[in-house]
Amino acid sequence: MEIDTETVLKIARLSRIKITDSESTNIQKDLNRIVEFVKKLGEIDVDGIGEFNFGKTNLKNMRQDSDVVNDITDDILKNTKSKNQNFFTVPKIVE
Repeated sequence: MEIDTETVLKIARLSRIKITDSESTNIQKDLNRIVEFVKKLGEIDVDGIGEFNFGKTNLKNMRQDSDVVNDITDDILKNTKSKNQNFFTVPKIVE
């Protein structure tokens, strides 16, 4: 399928895009290159190639989440003199 200037102008009109004649020529070349590329893709032999399942995940292959509580607050706060309950205290900087 060859895309001609008339087709490009029709696409531009349907898309409500104003294009000049020079832009029309460049767009026509680009669209023809895309059509040729798609034709080449159609020529590729894909017999014997399995389906690509990107994004499918089997739950049995995933690790199970588990809750782990790591409360090391006392170990962290033992290294400071400035603390209030379970928090560090710092000098006031905003008035």
